[in-house]
Order: sequence, then structure tokens, then C-alpha cells
Amino acid sequence: MKSIVAVGVWAYMVLAVVAEVETFYLTTSFATVASVVTVLATSQAVAVVLFYMQLKDEQGSLRLFALIPIMFLSALLIAMLASLGGK
Repeated sequence: MKSIVAVGVWAYMVLAVVAEVETFYLTTSFATVASVVTVLATSQAVAVVLFYMQLKDEQGSLRLFALIPIMFLSALLIAMLASLGGK
């Protein structure tokens, strides 16, 4: 991986964490905070998988196989958010 790509991904990670913290402290709605943090965390996980685990250069079948745990994680996150929002 080129160093400029690694620095770009790292900068995105830092900016996403800053956006998560700002959302947490500046927003009063739980649903907004939960949705923004979930989207940013998911995008960070995808960036790590694609660039640091170098799956963007692999064959299609290996990328498809890597999606299975992401689907399970998505189902767990949706169930968690549904259980927290029901109050």
C-alpha cells in the first residue's frame, strides 16, 4: 500500500472519531447520536477491512466470504439499537 493511501485512511479515521465525539456532545437526540455513530463506525470498519487488511486487491470470492461476518454484525447492531430505542 502506498504511504499516501495509508495517511489518507488514517486521517479519515481521526476525522470520523472527532465527528463521533462532536455528535455525542452537541446532539441531544439519542436516535441521532446512535445513527450517526453507527454509520461512522461501520464506514471505519469497512475502511480497515479494505485498506489495512488489503481486501480491495483480492478476488471477488474472498471479498464475498468476508461479507458474512459483516452481515452478522449488522444484524446484531440492528437488534441492539431496536432494544435500546424501545423505552
